Amino acid sequence: MKTRNRSTSLLFFSFLLIMGCSGDDSASDTPTTPEPSTKAQNIVLNAEDYKQQFIGGGVSIGLYMNNHYSTSPAVQDQAIQLLAKDTNMKYFQDYIEIYPSDDPAYFDRRANYIKAAKVYRPELEFSLVGQKFPKDVMREIVVNGEKFQALNTDDPLIYDKLANWFFELFKGFYERGVSVEIFNVVNEPDLNTGFRKQHYGLNGNTMEGAARVFKYAVPKFKAMLNDPVKNTLNMKVPLIMGPSTISPNGCIEYMDYFKTNHPDVWKSIDIIATHQYINGGNPDLFKTIVAKAEGKPIYQSETHALKGDALNLDAVFASRDLKAALSLSNLFNTAVNNGVSSWWYFENNYPNVEVYPGGLLSIPDKALQATPYKHYYAFKALTSAQPPLSHVIGFTLDKDPKTELIAFRKKNENTVYAHFSNYNTKSKDISITVKGASGNKKITGYTVTVTSETNNGAVLDSKVFDTPQDSIKLSAISLSINTIKITLAN
Repeated sequence: MKTRNRSTSLLFFSFLLIMGCSGDDSASDTPTTPEPSTKAQNIVLNAEDYKQQFIGGGVSIGLYMNNHYSTSPAVQDQAIQLLAKDTNMKYFQDYIEIYPSDDPAYFDRRANYIKAAKVYRPELEFSLVGQKFPKDVMREIVVNGEKFQALNTDDPLIYDKLANWFFELFKGFYERGVSVEIFNVVNEPDLNTGFRKQHYGLNGNTMEGAARVFKYAVPKFKAMLNDPVKNTLNMKVPLIMGPSTISPNGCIEYMDYFKTNHPDVWKSIDIIATHQYINGGNPDLFKTIVAKAEGKPIYQSETHALKGDALNLDAVFASRDLKAALSLSNLFNTAVNNGVSSWWYFENNYPNVEVYPGGLLSIPDKALQATPYKHYYAFKALTSAQPPLSHVIGFTLDKDPKTELIAFRKKNENTVYAHFSNYNTKSKDISITVKGASGNKKITGYTVTVTSETNNGAVLDSKVFDTPQDSIKLSAISLSINTIKITLAN
């Protein structure tokens, strides 16, 4: 599939021509010969050092659904296949602030979108976010002369009303043949802007306001689901996820607050979730979340590229497309190397003509095709090159602040997958050895798939050895994400 070429300037396009590139960045492009680096970086993959399973990727579907349905059935199907057939997508997530009775067609469209994806991936699960409260539970307040909508926490029945809205949301999807597996109760409560600070009521006491939604509304909602007289659709009690903070810093603060002030809230949360928009490239924060999680699974439930990563690409001469792909790799590596079990993107579609890092696909109104952004190929490689439910495995990597690695292995299978990101502006030679419990494992072959300035998930190298090798040596193109599929003897 041909992707749109979005050069950042005429100067950059001229640079590509000088380097012998056609300007077409499709997956079939042949890259320019990389300039060799001076010293190979040594990688040792510890094939039997199994860490957490990576459950799969996820994506939000809350925006631009009308653009999707403005296209032909063939384009709609193409878009669904890109997300739910060509990747190991595990979760779709939606954000809704109305009742099904307010707009039945709205719920129809969203349910049909999920059902279309399940045709290709039946195991896909659905997450609903409960933070966009409907108008009937809100009130207008004035803070420092500015008007805001806030949860009406002065209403003694407010949490009963929230529970009823949760129930109606679930019912709207179940009636349309779509089950809800995860309830993501709040969203980015640590984003301390005016409207977000006031959103949960209690005069801007956001931590306590969010805690009370978990403490009072969620148990009432569960009780409704457990009542066979009321729950005639046999809707299942979902897993409860939170606090879905905008940053891992905020996640730690909310975890501590719940544990200290509302241990029942902490106990009720099944999945710990954070976003990566702020400080998302800080591995120590994820290590702290793991240490405090008490064994609960950890998800990264929403983020997009070029936000919160640990890269400094402003001065790097590259397209914004490529910078977004590299940023995505940094955010993914930071989270999943440090304990995250599922990694979700925001959003499925951003219909911009030029690159926009918020979406994986570009589908403008009445588009003739669904066009993947370059960072879609990074998402696809990192979440889906390895089989579903592969384990993250350990590794050692010679120090270089401008390279990263993450590796996966399906338990006891004879294939490992190493994703090597080269953020250097020169190519990087690497040497890979695979270690097992009883010594090094022999390598019988490999395949290298690359996303770079001129490649979108292109297979650039593949070898099968007549004699199994102790190690392999490769050269990673400058500013590239390289997926190296390595087959092992026996």
